[in-house]
Amino acid sequence: MWLSDRKTGLSIVIMIIDVLIINISIIIAYLIRFNFTLPPYNFDPYLQLFFWISLGSLFFFNMYQLYSVSPRTKWDNQFYSIILAVSLTLMLSISLTYISANYAFPRSVFMLSGFIQVILLTTWRYFLWRAAKKSLGVQKAIIIGNGQETLETAERFAEFSESHIEIIGIISGEDSFTKPGGEKFKALGNTDEFDKVLNSVPCDVVIITPSLDAALKEKIVCFCYSSAREVFLIPALYEVLLVKAELNLIDDIPVFGVKNSNGESNFIKRLLDLIVAVAAFIITLPVMALIGLIIKLNSPGPIIYKQERVTKGGKVFTLYKFRTMVQDAEQGTGPVFACEDDQRATKVGRILRLSRLDELPQLVNVIRGDMSMVGPRPERPFFVEQYVKEIYGYENRHRIKPGITGIAQIAGKYNTGPREKLVFDLLYAKRNNVLVDIQILLQTVKVLFMRDKAS
Repeated sequence: MWLSDRKTGLSIVIMIIDVLIINISIIIAYLIRFNFTLPPYNFDPYLQLFFWISLGSLFFFNMYQLYSVSPRTKWDNQFYSIILAVSLTLMLSISLTYISANYAFPRSVFMLSGFIQVILLTTWRYFLWRAAKKSLGVQKAIIIGNGQETLETAERFAEFSESHIEIIGIISGEDSFTKPGGEKFKALGNTDEFDKVLNSVPCDVVIITPSLDAALKEKIVCFCYSSAREVFLIPALYEVLLVKAELNLIDDIPVFGVKNSNGESNFIKRLLDLIVAVAAFIITLPVMALIGLIIKLNSPGPIIYKQERVTKGGKVFTLYKFRTMVQDAEQGTGPVFACEDDQRATKVGRILRLSRLDELPQLVNVIRGDMSMVGPRPERPFFVEQYVKEIYGYENRHRIKPGITGIAQIAGKYNTGPREKLVFDLLYAKRNNVLVDIQILLQTVKVLFMRDKAS
């Protein structure tokens, strides 16, 4: 939803099969529970809730993007999505039985059907995923860009085997091949002669890096379109701002209208923030008390770590986290990024970071209105000043309130760079609404099980 709104006929077929599996699993569970009979007293409540259970399953499957997942993604992404979607469907179903007073719907059937659903859905979806990957095959790709950025892009695609893309060469506007790493990829030519190179080298995909001149991008895309080649364009800032642009006519002139996203928080979003943050704070309060005690016993220093961060409009606020590092960790170094194997982290701190439990005190920031549940992660003033100078348009991420989680946290990885995270943040700013927020919150739960994702 937050990256693509594409729906196809295949998606509808997959939805129908998913719903059939969900409901067949419940019927199988009934048959197992009642010795291969379907007693009307117990079975009728299911028939009454059939529509709502089916609708709820489709909602949660869609929230976890199970109808728009690319075969280029890893299987564990789909696997965790299926488990969480089934779990939420079960929770909804049990809630519906209480609301409708259908107590004859056995709880044992719910538990047994959930187990069967996970087995059948993962089997069916794995078969579908493998078939899609086989159909896709390995595509030969050429990367076109400038200098070091071209090499970095090639490295990232080459490292991700699930992309099904084989980098067969690079076309660069600068001499990338005398730089470290340049010897790994074949130099095919200069950007001035991209058309000659593409005509002489068989390739399926052309990947264009962000810094390439806009006029040159236009020529490359038009050439690839006419020669039936697929183009992957890694977006620059202005291209991200074109998302959801409206095509209009002024007299006989076609124009794209790029609306000014002011990032004003609305009442519904704030209400969602308060409901989720207050509920989460109450539920996790015993856990936070236990974490606080463990931190105090594990190492000297305060339980809560306070740090200045930048919020909407460039204002500075105090962010709260559980302390995960030794006391005065930056006293001799000044502001330094936390890394995956940070030696400054305590033993307890490493566990808290891995599980994201160190973020729980930020619920107070959300309740106070410093942050939202969903939005760009707030950065420290020291690094904001640095990025504003280095990355054009970086200050635009401060047009909306920061959040505990966001697209960069569920789509990125631990080492995703600030420019790429800015693209994710601006995509959210262009698309944010309550449904997108709910989807990101649900996706965040999945990210907790995936160590390579952003923190």
